[in-house]
Amino acid sequence: MNLGRLKWVAIALPLAFVAFLRLTTEHTLASHLEGWSASLIFFTALGIGVFVFASLVFGWLDRAQRASEARARELQALNDLGRRLNGSLDSDAVLTAVLETASEIIDARAVAVALNAPDGCWRAVGEGRDDLEAIVTADAPEEPWRHDAARVFTHDGRAAMIVSAPVAGGAHDRAAHPGGTLYALLDGDAGASTAGVSRLLHALANHTGAALQRCRLFDDVQRREQRTRALYDVGIEIASSQDLSRVLRQVTAHACKLVRAKAAVICLLDEPSGCLSLVQAAGDVASVVAPGGDGSALTGAHIRPRLADGDRATCPVLTPPYNTTTVRSPLIVGSDVVGELCIVHDQRERVDQDERALLAGLADMAAIAIHNSRLLERERQVAVLEERDHLAREMHDTLAQVLGYLHLKAATTGKRLEAGEVERAHEELQEMQDLAHEAYVDVREAILGLRETVAPAGGLVGSLQQYLQKFGRQAGIEARLLAPTDVAADLAPEAEIQLLRVVQEALTNVRKHAGATSAIVRVENEDQHLRISIEDDGRGFDASRIDRAEGRSFGLRSMKERVERAGGRLSVASSPGAGTQIIVLLPLQSTGGRRYVPHESPARR
Repeated sequence: MNLGRLKWVAIALPLAFVAFLRLTTEHTLASHLEGWSASLIFFTALGIGVFVFASLVFGWLDRAQRASEARARELQALNDLGRRLNGSLDSDAVLTAVLETASEIIDARAVAVALNAPDGCWRAVGEGRDDLEAIVTADAPEEPWRHDAARVFTHDGRAAMIVSAPVAGGAHDRAAHPGGTLYALLDGDAGASTAGVSRLLHALANHTGAALQRCRLFDDVQRREQRTRALYDVGIEIASSQDLSRVLRQVTAHACKLVRAKAAVICLLDEPSGCLSLVQAAGDVASVVAPGGDGSALTGAHIRPRLADGDRATCPVLTPPYNTTTVRSPLIVGSDVVGELCIVHDQRERVDQDERALLAGLADMAAIAIHNSRLLERERQVAVLEERDHLAREMHDTLAQVLGYLHLKAATTGKRLEAGEVERAHEELQEMQDLAHEAYVDVREAILGLRETVAPAGGLVGSLQQYLQKFGRQAGIEARLLAPTDVAADLAPEAEIQLLRVVQEALTNVRKHAGATSAIVRVENEDQHLRISIEDDGRGFDASRIDRAEGRSFGLRSMKERVERAGGRLSVASSPGAGTQIIVLLPLQSTGGRRYVPHESPARR
């Protein structure tokens, strides 16, 4: 009854009661009783009626107040729960908060929540939680939440009521696909209160479903971030490291962690034999990889299509039963399969599409690393061949010619000795001695140049400084390096080596042909390039003769080839009596670079 009806009842009933008493006392009792007796009976009945009516009204108001206070407590508890859940993204904390609130506002023997997770989830509180779990487990196929409440019996034969409410699992079709069920176990005589308990359980279930959905969304975002970070880390490793095993180790570690796999392995295809062999593994390797599995072969015909589940073919690399519970993704370079990324998982675990996509991404990263490693190896082989060719041409044009000349000169000197021309023979021997000494100096200088490389600590500028000091001591020429403290010398590693060889060859020409007493190497930035100039105070030459002397200026031609191979330009400026300047321009890799504080201490013998 609402307050509007209560108001009219409270007005109408007293008036009707008073009118009834008045009519009764005047027409029925007045003829049999004296006036004062009738009045006494009237007022006595009136007092009793007022007392009963007041008791009924105030009793109803008291019950209404208690119900209102209980409803207020329930709403406050639900409001507090909502605020508590809004600040939590942990599903365990959500379930704990919901069960605590349910046990506070519901007079139940036990409350519990069961989630439809792949591995199952059951959480209960209260003295009757064992009975509740046994009842729910026995009645699970009937989905008791569909009929909200049911009468049941506990293991000791006591009657009880079980009330349930569905926990929505997502935003679409929540009623058809619940994410779980919220249960309350009541005493058997609580049938009249099940409606209120059901209402509270549904309210709690709505809070639980919304909070769990937020947790799932947050977990999904975190998983996506972790997967993106894993791909990013592997990409950074590929870009910054030339160690293939390190990259593959990181790929298997990420695959094992993010896909919750028991182990992850990478096998590479051996092209001559057409077989796969294990090269990297992560996870529980001891129990998954067969003894002696490293190097064991898996026929190339068993390479699965991208993201296919492992078939029943026996893999000698893995131990049973893991050799059939796998998900494999091929490592593809261009149109060629170079290997496989394989994760080993428990048969009860399912690999979803997002995890399969992650495996495909990691497999592609591993394939890129393998491709880069092979390209780098080919590059090194080409560089070695080119350097051998350069050394062969240099030895042919320098040392071989000197040795050939010495051979002819020795034969001529022998004939002069036979002819008795001792004085002339002595002059030719002295000439041969000077030429041999010059060849010896050239060989020592070539050995020094081959040993010199770009040190990671000092960078290009530091390596140039060290070489100039050694060159000055050997050649007896003052050699200085001039470089600003903020010079950016960030070149590709191959370009650094080529530039160092160019500087070495230029200084060799200064020693052999310029007749100079000093040489200066300047390093500075020009736009987005590194500018290096090698200057001497020697006799110089006519620079216009360089083009006409094609085929004879082997040193300059070699330097130009090296600079062009590194993507730069080389120019020569010289005139008779004014020294020579060789200028090299090379593009920088970035606007930054290594910084070096120059040492301008001249080196002399």
